[in-house]
Amino acid sequence: MRYEFAVNVFVFNSDYTSLLFVRREKPPFVGQYLPPGGHIEHGENPLEAAVREVREETGLEIEVTDFRPGYPIVLDSRTVRMPEPIRVQVEYIDRHHKHIDFVFSGEVTGGSDQILHTRSKLARWVSVNELQDIEMPRNVKELAFFLFRYKQED
Repeated sequence: MRYEFAVNVFVFNSDYTSLLFVRREKPPFVGQYLPPGGHIEHGENPLEAAVREVREETGLEIEVTDFRPGYPIVLDSRTVRMPEPIRVQVEYIDRHHKHIDFVFSGEVTGGSDQILHTRSKLARWVSVNELQDIEMPRNVKELAFFLFRYKQED
């Protein structure tokens, strides 16, 4: 079994009313909506991969947000803590490989929520009211609902 490292980013729009999703064109999950994401490239850390994947898939610039704010970023003279992912999960892709996914939250920077990339027809903002009717894996939908509630409490 081969394991590959990947990222997924649940990106909020500037007023926190919608999350960004991209419709998959290839297996697994063909036709379903997932948060932007993909493989971590050689020499890249998970945060760099998260920002790059969102930019490549949507043209949007984002900042990865810290899911556990308040904890010190500088831990000692040689250690800096990265923003905490929402979770780390193992995802079955096919018989031959699995992904170890770093699932992050993020928000749009640069003042525009407009999806610019040429693949934009596959990307869309989804509000909490639209979420129930969007085709996506159950665990993705459940996490999206959780994040909407989390932001309302924030």
